[in-house]
Amino acid sequence: MIWFRNLLPPIVAWLLLATAPLYAAANPTQQPAAAGTRAAAPTSPAALQATLRALLTGSQPELNQRYQQLGLVNGRAVQAFYAAQHYPTHWVRPGGWNPAATQALHLLGQAAEFGLDRNRYGWPHLLSLPDSLRRTTSRTDRQQQLALCELRLTDALLRYTYHLRHGVLQPHSLLPVAALDSLLAHTTALVLQRALQAPDFTRVLLAEQPAHRGYQQLQAAWSRALHSSALDSARLMNDTTAGFRQVAINLERYRWETAPDSAYAEVNIPAYRLQLMHGGRVLQTHRVVVGQPEWPTPVLSSRILVFVTAPEWRVPYSIAVREFLPELQRDPGYLYDHQYRLYDGRGRLINPWHVNWHRITPEKFTYAIRQRAGRTNALGSVVFYFPNQQKVFLHDTPARAAFSRPARALSHGCVRVEHPLKLAEYLLRREGRASDLRAMHASIRNQSKQRFDLNTGLRVHLRYYTCEAENGTLHFYPDIYRHDAALVAALFNQSN
Repeated sequence: MIWFRNLLPPIVAWLLLATAPLYAAANPTQQPAAAGTRAAAPTSPAALQATLRALLTGSQPELNQRYQQLGLVNGRAVQAFYAAQHYPTHWVRPGGWNPAATQALHLLGQAAEFGLDRNRYGWPHLLSLPDSLRRTTSRTDRQQQLALCELRLTDALLRYTYHLRHGVLQPHSLLPVAALDSLLAHTTALVLQRALQAPDFTRVLLAEQPAHRGYQQLQAAWSRALHSSALDSARLMNDTTAGFRQVAINLERYRWETAPDSAYAEVNIPAYRLQLMHGGRVLQTHRVVVGQPEWPTPVLSSRILVFVTAPEWRVPYSIAVREFLPELQRDPGYLYDHQYRLYDGRGRLINPWHVNWHRITPEKFTYAIRQRAGRTNALGSVVFYFPNQQKVFLHDTPARAAFSRPARALSHGCVRVEHPLKLAEYLLRREGRASDLRAMHASIRNQSKQRFDLNTGLRVHLRYYTCEAENGTLHFYPDIYRHDAALVAALFNQSN
């Protein structure tokens, strides 16, 4: 091997100077040399293996520099992938791409069906290998070119596999995912190895996609739309079109999710809808009212642990000073007119007519405002609590006419639920507590507050999807909080 290591610097230099496209027709068969061009001597598998070993062997600083020179985004993952198998070739043969590479290139070419950009993985250049090989007459040049193509296709597939499952961006910063760390590199490499050993390479890689029902339905509906003869598929697949971008960013959002429990409640804020899910089936669907843009409902996950019937509403300080204080300055009777009571900092009942409201500022507002149970109570007949820093919850409302409006971003951040007693009944029945239903309804009828603590509770997810699919039909929703623009910019203005 000493003689080959001496050739390593010129090999790398050649690879860096090669300017011909590396890939562009997925046909793996070697074409005859052009007229007047001397055909190159064939390259042996052993020679290709030796080239790969040389390129991927060395000290870590040397390898890091070489990964950059070779254009490998996840060089360490590529090196680990080949080192574990003693540097075999998987994608190339002396004549160009092999059948496995043909499948892999086809899958990369389908990236738009999964909300991904195939150019991110060097797909146009990867396709041109047969053409570039026809212009190569030197066996050494051919060997080096094949080795580089082998490595770059593996690098592209490792990123593609990771992006299919976890997404292209980091959810909190919206920065592109950096080179895979050692654990992710190892697990992603194992998936690629398993795909290579399977009868159906594509099926194994696509099985890495999220199992979330919403993702599966959206991806399938989008794929069908692209293949529909009634639509301009080429236009839809273009990453500059609004439809593709809206689908892509919502598939990305789904990829950030952890695997859901078998039973959960999910609120899609832009759809103004709550669904109860069990085993991948929709058990109940409720219209909801969500927060206004200036009081947005947060995206979060928690667990419903308790609900209260005939609740008292304790007005949050932010609402009290922003909305109640101006009304009290105009008319102290506003509280009594709406069934509210005023308390001081020690919990004592205060007559609002005895307060000089024109001297009260938000900084001097030390009062508590509460609304007793009843037909006009802002929380309605029942409220559902789950731990969260934003202190939002699900609840009933006396203003039920709002549920007939198409745009329902009307609340202060909490989620108002249509037919909330159906949700309460479900929570009790799934815990085997149907006997508590009578007490629940009696509490509401008598306007007597009662608390129901749940043994296991129910996972609840507040989410923001501006595109969904149901029964094969795509649905696009307004971006009520203007979250989409930042995600579109991050996903499509990055080159890696």
